Amino acid sequence: MDDPTHGYVNYVDQSTAQSSGLIDSNNGATILRVDSTNVASGRGRNSVRLTSKASYNHALIVLHLAHMPGNACGMWPAFWTTGPNWPSSGEIDIIEGVNMQSQNQVTMHTSEGCSLAGSSCLAQEGCSLGDSGKFGDGFNPGNGGMYAMEWTSNGIFVWNFDRGQEPQDILGESPDPQGWGNPTASFQGGSSCDIDQHFKDHQIIFDTTFCGDWAGREWSQDKTCSAKASTCEEYVQNNPAAFAEAFWTINALKVYTSDESGDPAQPSGQATSLPAQQSQQPVPTDQPLATQFVDGGPVTMTSFGPPSVVTEVITGAPITMTVGPDFILPQAKVQQQATDDRDRKTSAPKFFYKAKMGSPGTSSLPPVYIVSAVRTPIGQFQGSLASQSAIQLGSHAIKYVEEVFYGNVLSA
Repeated sequence: MDDPTHGYVNYVDQSTAQSSGLIDSNNGATILRVDSTNVASGRGRNSVRLTSKASYNHALIVLHLAHMPGNACGMWPAFWTTGPNWPSSGEIDIIEGVNMQSQNQVTMHTSEGCSLAGSSCLAQEGCSLGDSGKFGDGFNPGNGGMYAMEWTSNGIFVWNFDRGQEPQDILGESPDPQGWGNPTASFQGGSSCDIDQHFKDHQIIFDTTFCGDWAGREWSQDKTCSAKASTCEEYVQNNPAAFAEAFWTINALKVYTSDESGDPAQPSGQATSLPAQQSQQPVPTDQPLATQFVDGGPVTMTSFGPPSVVTEVITGAPITMTVGPDFILPQAKVQQQATDDRDRKTSAPKFFYKAKMGSPGTSSLPPVYIVSAVRTPIGQFQGSLASQSAIQLGSHAIKYVEEVFYGNVLSA
C-alpha cells in the first residue's frame, strides 16, 4: 500500500519482512530495519511499519531504545501515535526527524481550533518544539536512552533521558512523572486547545519512510544532501549502503493507561487468537491488571491502511509479555498497567501513576507464569566470582531487588 506521506517506500508483508531480515531480535531486543542491500524499485525502498493493535485515550508511554535510525539523506524515521480520520483525531510525534537532523522534533497535528506552544497545530505543518533529545547519529553513540510521553486531558508532555540518567522508577510498576523534572517538550492544553476533543483513539506506530512530504520537501534546501543527487528519490533508490544504520533497536516499551473511574483498566478490542500450535496461559480472574502471558505469539505488522487492516506476523522468537490485544514485540518487555488518573493541579507535570495490585475480596497473590528466563553471568563457571557462595552472592544481589517471589518452578 502507498505511504500517506507520499514517501518513496514500500512497506513489506510478513514473508518479505522475515525472509529479508527486516524484523529480527537480539539479546532480548527487537530490531526493525530497512533494506540496505538492494537498489530500490517500484514504490520505493523496502521498510516495515509496526502499529499497535490497541487504541488509547490518555496514556503514559515509555520507550527504552538502544538504537534509532542513524542520520541518512532522504530518510524519515518516526515513533508516534495517531487516531482515525487524520487529522481530526490528532497525531503526536514523539521521535521524528529527517535527513541529517541532529535534534529530535516533537510535533502535534490536529484539526482546526487547536493551538499549543503558541502556534496552530493545524494539519500537516502542526505545532513543533525542538526538544533537547539527540536524534539519529547524536543519539546512538551513547548506547541509547529513554523517551516518555504523558497524555492527559490537561496536556501532552515528553521527556527524554540519556542512558544512565533515567529516573529509577521509569520502567517500574508505578512510574511517577512528577519526579522526573521538567519535560523537554510541553504542550499545555486549555482554552486554546481542548485536548480530549482533538486527540483520541490513538494507535502507536514505528516506521521508517523516505523522501515524501518532509524529507523530500527539504532536499533542495539541504546543501549536504542535494549535493549527492538531483532528487531525494534518486539518492534513496541507488544508494542502499547509505541506510545500513537505518534500524530501531527496542529494548522495552511500556504503556500505562489511566482509568478515571477508579476501576481497573481493561484492554480495548478483542484479544488476538494465537496459532493452533501455540498455547495461551489462563488469565487469573482475581488479577485486576488485565495482563496475559503467552509463549510465542503475534507481532503486529501492517503496510499502511485503515486501522482495521492488520497482518499478524509470527517471528518464532519468544515474547516476554503481552497485554490482551496490545502492542506486541518479540522479546521486548511490553506491559499495560491499570492506573489512577489524578488531574493536574498546576501547569507543571504532576501526574502520579500507581498500579493496582489487588482489589477487595480477591487474592493478593495472583499466579505468576514464567515465560522466559536466562542464566546470569554473575556466578558463571570459573568466573571472577566463582569463589563466592550462593548465599554470599544472594545477600549482595538482594539489596537491588524490589520484589521477591517464592514458589516452585516446574519445567514444561
